[in-house]
Amino acid sequence: MRKAFTMIEIIFVITIIGLLAGVALPKLMANRDNTMASICANEVGQIIHEIANAYTQNGYNDFKNLTIRDISNVKTQVSTIDHGIFETRTTKVNITGVTYYCNGEAIVKLVGQRSGEDYNLTIEDKMPLNPDAFQTKQKLIDQNILVNNGFKNYKL
Repeated sequence: MRKAFTMIEIIFVITIIGLLAGVALPKLMANRDNTMASICANEVGQIIHEIANAYTQNGYNDFKNLTIRDISNVKTQVSTIDHGIFETRTTKVNITGVTYYCNGEAIVKLVGQRSGEDYNLTIEDKMPLNPDAFQTKQKLIDQNILVNNGFKNYKL
């Protein structure tokens, strides 16, 4: 009666586990990247809706003095860039605009301008270079938040 595995059996099991890990890890990494792109794309959509709500509730005279922190609950960054909006404490959505970053890459810039009685929010594509940021941009296009030419205007 045997009490232990032979060296060949152990090497065979380790090889099989290594092959399974080699197949599974790329899929897990792709899912993680896809999840981050979805989070970033959803946050951009949330910011757009929150800006529209703030403009509707406050009117232009009060709205023009609000910072992005006054308007949105999306995580904002002051000194570090992860995912969220990179901004200074006084950045106004109106005219100066705010830039949204995902994984350290600028994705879009949101700039608002008053035109007569209308308020136009422009979403400007920042032309991301890394694949993760490009995936986020593609999700924004799929959700009709951004268009292929790089600009989309929302009339509030």
